[in-house]
Amino acid sequence: MDNRRLIERLLRLTSIKCLSGQEAAVADAIQSELAAAGIAVRRLGDNVVCEIGDAPRPRLLVNSHLDTVPPAAGWTSDPWTPRWENRRITALGANDAKASVCAMIEAVLALRESQSRGIACEGTVILALTTEEETTGRGLRETLPALLPIDAALVGEPTDLIPMIAQRGLLILRCTARGRTSHPANTPANTGDNAIINALQAVAQLRSFDWGPPHAMLGACHAHVTKIAGGVATNVIPDACEFWVDVRTTPEQPHQEIVEQLRSHLACEVQVHSDRMAPVHTEPGAAIVRAIRLVFPEREPRGSATMSDMVTLQGIPSVKIGPGLSARSHTPDEYITIDELMAGAVAYERICRAYFQECAAEEGRHGSGADHGRATMGQGPPAR
Repeated sequence: MDNRRLIERLLRLTSIKCLSGQEAAVADAIQSELAAAGIAVRRLGDNVVCEIGDAPRPRLLVNSHLDTVPPAAGWTSDPWTPRWENRRITALGANDAKASVCAMIEAVLALRESQSRGIACEGTVILALTTEEETTGRGLRETLPALLPIDAALVGEPTDLIPMIAQRGLLILRCTARGRTSHPANTPANTGDNAIINALQAVAQLRSFDWGPPHAMLGACHAHVTKIAGGVATNVIPDACEFWVDVRTTPEQPHQEIVEQLRSHLACEVQVHSDRMAPVHTEPGAAIVRAIRLVFPEREPRGSATMSDMVTLQGIPSVKIGPGLSARSHTPDEYITIDELMAGAVAYERICRAYFQECAAEEGRHGSGADHGRATMGQGPPAR
């Protein structure tokens, strides 16, 4: 590991404005560094992809995102002018997720430099640094077919290097309660004509809804009413009232099942606004989880309430793990410590090697038919 190179990379990349959908300049900088190190780079839009390894399988995806959210109010300095003081770097995206990006790049460079010293990389590492994680999720989603097959994945997000093997899903519902337009003077109370009253009754029904058994790591599903609107004037009984529901789901119940049950339970119309964020769960016995346990035996895998590109990797054993703390993300004066950054780079290299070793050991135990818990989704490009 070259810690000076690692720190300088973070300072350089966090000085480049890269809001979601505006990642071209930071992708250029990363592509240039990797190419200068002699690594063949593919540019898929503004997504940066490279592969290194000495064996075609297993194939381990190492992914994080290039984009940031807009700066929140309250910054005490320019968000795109990184400050390095007291062994921490303060900049927009330093924690979420440029620390993971920079640590993953450093791990790949370290693996490549080890190859030059005759230390083999006993598999293929696919580094994919992708766009629009904070908004549409299209970066990894549209790049994924070009990366297949993938046997396991690491998703770089600030988790304090605690492995997250389950992630909640997100289901957004648009609900509409109906009534009948009339004049308040001519409408007795409690007639069922007032759509706002009907909506409030539906919200009460939502609060009594049985979400089923809890997930072992994530707990039970839960929902929040996040917006409500109805009525056109102070002297008109409203005939429609709309409210929006944010449902945080678990792998215990498919989204379609939840929607069908809510349609039966709530006295209102229920429409799905978004359900692409399905919940994710990787089995604790998967090879990638076992590998992380070898590196961090004291850190028990957990579930994560926050969203990430892990959702795109349905069917692929994946773990969200990275330097930094989730609580710092999207906050003014976001920062990463130098120690966290360096620990992340070391962790990613060690996890890659441990995963390949674990797969080899599993193959030795079970013969050449062992699949390492892999999801072979189509055919990808040859290893480099």
